[in-house]
Amino acid sequence: MITPDSDDYLSFSCQQTIQPPSEDDDKGEKKKKKFFTTYTVLLIILPILTLFFLWVEQVTHILFMAHVAAIPLEIMFGAIIVERFLASREKKGRLRQLMHMKSYIFRSRIREVFINNFNAMVHPHIDIRQLASAELPELCKLREELDVIQYRSVEDLETIAVSYIDARGVFITFMDWAIQHDFEAILEDMIFVLHFIQDVRMYKEYHPDCLFVEYAMSTPAGREKLRKVLTDGVTKFLDYAIELKTERPLVYDELISEYLMAVEMKSTPETGSDVAVSQTA
Repeated sequence: MITPDSDDYLSFSCQQTIQPPSEDDDKGEKKKKKFFTTYTVLLIILPILTLFFLWVEQVTHILFMAHVAAIPLEIMFGAIIVERFLASREKKGRLRQLMHMKSYIFRSRIREVFINNFNAMVHPHIDIRQLASAELPELCKLREELDVIQYRSVEDLETIAVSYIDARGVFITFMDWAIQHDFEAILEDMIFVLHFIQDVRMYKEYHPDCLFVEYAMSTPAGREKLRKVLTDGVTKFLDYAIELKTERPLVYDELISEYLMAVEMKSTPETGSDVAVSQTA
């Protein structure tokens, strides 16, 4: 059992439990199977019709039947071309929509959440300045080696949890987009985060002088919810950074520059130096 005195109390595993397929996933798979079954049947029937019309032409010697026999093949080839074109266009459109959605959420007010998260981490060491000069292999290595995240203190975790409240509107917008464009996995993630935000808001409303994190970590369910929110934030940021570094390096540079600016704005005038996004133990 993990207790406040144990070494693992402020450590969270990034390994996610594999969930069984949901009812929505089953419905989606059934729709796909139904579509491909119908499509396959048509691809079988249309050539058979062509052979049938050719046979009729041989028996009746009606030349017009030869022209009729070509129609099913023309329909089949046209259907194949149109289906592939529409599938390709839909895939590109959805990827473009998803990229815009990610750009909004990672470059909006929610960046305060990520900065607070990085700033509270003891392991691994993630520094925005380091990410600014990192090459793609370095980012991939950092993501691959991300197995356990360790935080400095409960108070730092509380700062992260409370910062989610200010970003609530961003998650609501992101959820609306997920509904509009039928991104079920993203919708589930947004609903989970919004439930977490509601938990934080309600607890702070009734217990303004207490730490929500201590309350959440007192139960296995609360700790698991906190673990998922914290680790998902880090892993999804790194996944998005790798995606940008690979496909849109200029946008990656813009993203990191905005985060660097946000870090500099959090600098304390007393020290005259930038606040580190991440500190070692």
